Amino acid sequence: MDYRYKVDYPLIAKRIKTARKLAGLTQEQLAEKIDISTNAVAKLENNLMTISLQTLVNIANVLHMDINDLLCEERPAEDETSQDAFLSGLVHSLSPAEKAFVIHMINGMKRYQPDE
Repeated sequence: MDYRYKVDYPLIAKRIKTARKLAGLTQEQLAEKIDISTNAVAKLENNLMTISLQTLVNIANVLHMDINDLLCEERPAEDETSQDAFLSGLVHSLSPAEKAFVIHMINGMKRYQPDE
């Protein structure tokens, strides 16, 4: 039978590793936050162990990501996409006032041109 959805464990592993690094976490720090061993995180990131659904949910929560960004085949695993997903997760949890502040900061950074 040809299924519409397939689990691509190597891709999930790569996305977890990329997102963890973008979040500035070590394997040990991520392991502590999701209550698994550092060795298990290393095995997950190297596709040497199959991830459980609960662990996947925990990782998405800790890294402030939409779980679909880890699972869906249609989403490329390049660093830029992972950065976008990470930022999206952070922004999603902000209050409207915090979002307005972030927009103000980004606009200010775009206008800033250091003396050359």
